[in-house]
Amino acid sequence: MTLEKNEVINQLLNKNLKIIQRPDFFNFSLDSLLISNFVSLTRGTKKIVDLGTGNGAIPLFLSQRTESKITGFEIQEISANLAKKNINLNNLSEQIDVIHDDMKNWKDYFENGSQDVVITNPPFFKFHGNENQLNDLDQLTLARHEISIDLDSLIEVSSKLLKDKGYFAMVHRPDRFLEIVDTMRKYGIAPKKVQFCHSKIDKPAKILLIEGIRNGKDALNILPPLIAHDENGQYSKEILELFNDYNKS
Repeated sequence: MTLEKNEVINQLLNKNLKIIQRPDFFNFSLDSLLISNFVSLTRGTKKIVDLGTGNGAIPLFLSQRTESKITGFEIQEISANLAKKNINLNNLSEQIDVIHDDMKNWKDYFENGSQDVVITNPPFFKFHGNENQLNDLDQLTLARHEISIDLDSLIEVSSKLLKDKGYFAMVHRPDRFLEIVDTMRKYGIAPKKVQFCHSKIDKPAKILLIEGIRNGKDALNILPPLIAHDENGQYSKEILELFNDYNKS
């Protein structure tokens, strides 16, 4: 496989997984690993869609948990091409596909209610027209700010993709928790579990993981907080155990 300028290959936790990344594009973070571990996968899970897959980190992680068919949507051509390379690099082309398109065009690829799971690590930040908010690189702007899609549209698309009783899982910012819950319920996704993740035990939550069920009953389970680092700044026991689980895969 020939690498383009700025592309580098890194280990992806598991000794059997590698990932091609570019420093000038959005790279995978702990968020991708956490949401991949958080989402519920059952014996009935056959089809999974990752909205905004980037370079394909979430599908790669999910491939260690399930043999289900996984499709990633990615609007940026370079990121989509990186994801395709990563699938081939890890010999996962029979399990994972990548669609280079706007997720709003999902009807061109899927039937309504056809997916068992929709998962996403979306742009976190609202855009109010202030260009000072934006990153210098357009590709990072799209990955971090709600330019190409906002929270409402993202959850609407997710709801339409999901089958009855299908699972929706997302990583996002705690300061948008109430908005997320309201929007999920607006589109018929009942929030079922949430976990707040903290960089350290004495710090405010930095991200949240949330899962809901399409046409599910109201019953929200708030899980114990997840602490990423100990007092010395090293990864916590919970995170190291998660790494170990993937290294055993």
